[in-house]
Amino acid sequence: MGSVGIPTLRRLANIINEAIDTIEGVYAEAEMPLPSLNAPFDPTDPAEALMQNPAVEGASMNIMAAVSQLSATVFSPAASALNASQAVRITSADIGLHAKKIAAPSKADPALLARILRLLATHNIFREVTPNVFANNRISSSLDKGKPSSVLFEKRDERLVGTSGLTALVEFFSEDIFKSSAVLGDTILDPKEGVLPYNRAFGTDQPLYYWMQRPENRLRMQREISEYRSHGIQGFDWNGLEADSVLVDVGGGLGHTALTIAQKNPSLRVVVQDLEHQVDEAKVHWKKNFPSHVESQMVEFQAYDFFNPQPVQNAAVFMLRYIVHNWPDMRTVEILQRLRDAAQPTTKLVVIEKILSVAASAPSFYEETIPGAARPTAPAPLLPNWGVAKAEAYFYDMAVHTMLGGTQRTLGGYVEVFEKAGWKLASVHHCEGSQLSHIVGVPM
Repeated sequence: MGSVGIPTLRRLANIINEAIDTIEGVYAEAEMPLPSLNAPFDPTDPAEALMQNPAVEGASMNIMAAVSQLSATVFSPAASALNASQAVRITSADIGLHAKKIAAPSKADPALLARILRLLATHNIFREVTPNVFANNRISSSLDKGKPSSVLFEKRDERLVGTSGLTALVEFFSEDIFKSSAVLGDTILDPKEGVLPYNRAFGTDQPLYYWMQRPENRLRMQREISEYRSHGIQGFDWNGLEADSVLVDVGGGLGHTALTIAQKNPSLRVVVQDLEHQVDEAKVHWKKNFPSHVESQMVEFQAYDFFNPQPVQNAAVFMLRYIVHNWPDMRTVEILQRLRDAAQPTTKLVVIEKILSVAASAPSFYEETIPGAARPTAPAPLLPNWGVAKAEAYFYDMAVHTMLGGTQRTLGGYVEVFEKAGWKLASVHHCEGSQLSHIVGVPM
């Protein structure tokens, strides 16, 4: 047994060393220091931008995956299980403020606050400079909203204005997902028709998005709006569409993604579809950010429920971003079938979502046969999907199930729902610098 285990440890160590050499080489060539964990996060720092270098990103993923697998191999199984069972305390404790200075405005117990911050510092979130005195580090400062405490505690409606989607997402995961996940086991063991973990946790029989529209949940709805971002638009050849082609952003919210595409391809006509209250907000958003497209009537706003027949019959592209992961297979097929019924023979379906890779070493049949679907795999003995280095998508999978009954799908899962709705999954485009992919379908 020892002869098997030791080479595995050494191979993991070699992966880490080689990755460190790569990162050090990139930074040495650029004559920049690696950003320090103890320094605040500065998105304008050129050294931070260098972290997005493909070589650095790849090496970082190898380090994360190898360190996690190395730890799991040598650490006590019982301690690992206990730590994992209490990991939710890390996100539920993350408040991102200095321990000594927040006690008065937040009305928190300073001693308890120091204990919470020390737990976070133990996980390299914040740092304890001297006993009971804490400061931001690179990780915690990435969540800084840049607001005075008077806004954070007294003007909650303004706390997310001008912030990145990250802060809203962390709030959502550490509050709503955290509470709903606590009753996931109860829901599995005692299933009831139409009852999700979220329904049990918050004591409501309403679907999530209807419940969020209640006045008392306005701060939760703000988080949903703040999470929208236009990343992940590269992939499908938008430039290849003819002038005056119609792009339908189905369930597009404010139309962030379609707006970014149209700004780069102004000859495209856009239809933004969503529920009525979202459409009203979308009009305001487009008038502010792309008024010329509104004035030239190159964008139309339609109140539309995607379970109803699709009104646009001349679409070049039906685009759904972050939509189908919210629904189980049966309902997803209904959504896609409505689009297929309205599609022309040349219409394309572009679904923008994360594609889950399996943790098995055997390659997927679909990744080998669908153009663009293949992805690099991690070097052995790492898990082929890079393990914790790409765990975000798997956390999302549990989150959408917990809150909506939805699912993040493997490529085979997308093939299945496409075919049931009358679409052939024709190609995949993985977005550089993002876990999103453009999954392209054509009418069958």
